Amino acid sequence: MTTSKSKPNKTQIIINGIFAIVIVGLIIQNFFFKSKIAYIDIDKIFGQYKGIQIAKKEYDKKVELYKERVDTLTGRVKLDILNIEKNGADKAKSKSYIDSVKYHKKQLTDYQQAMTRSLREEEGKLTQSAVSKLNDFLKIYGKEKGYDMILIANNTGTIAYAKDKFDITDDVLKEINEQN
Repeated sequence: MTTSKSKPNKTQIIINGIFAIVIVGLIIQNFFFKSKIAYIDIDKIFGQYKGIQIAKKEYDKKVELYKERVDTLTGRVKLDILNIEKNGADKAKSKSYIDSVKYHKKQLTDYQQAMTRSLREEEGKLTQSAVSKLNDFLKIYGKEKGYDMILIANNTGTIAYAKDKFDITDDVLKEINEQN
């Protein structure tokens, strides 16, 4: 049985090459100029940074309001369907309820589409605000602590390996969370 490996595309090869050159440059710079370089684990930051947690809570509140409204609209459609079943013999009432079902289903669909877009935008704004605060904090933190560079490690492999002594995530979390 043979296994096939997918070949990396040209863009991936170029990005990997550039990344390798940057890392080699950083290593050389650190060796010759004794630069102070560290990294933070962005997944840990996102999991424990109070600014992100606050943004998630605000977003969750908006999602709850959205769900309540959807439940109300869904209940209205169900009520109309029950009325159709009850008044099946009365053609005029049934027609009225059928029209009401169509109207409320369209209302529900339109609302769901609008809220999905709105929630996506809102989540982006809340997250971006917290990330901007984090970036501003890291600039000040880096200057105050004498770092030449603070890298971000994430699950996509931007930093495949680094000694734990270069990980300043816990210190960053402690200080930024004290500010909130």
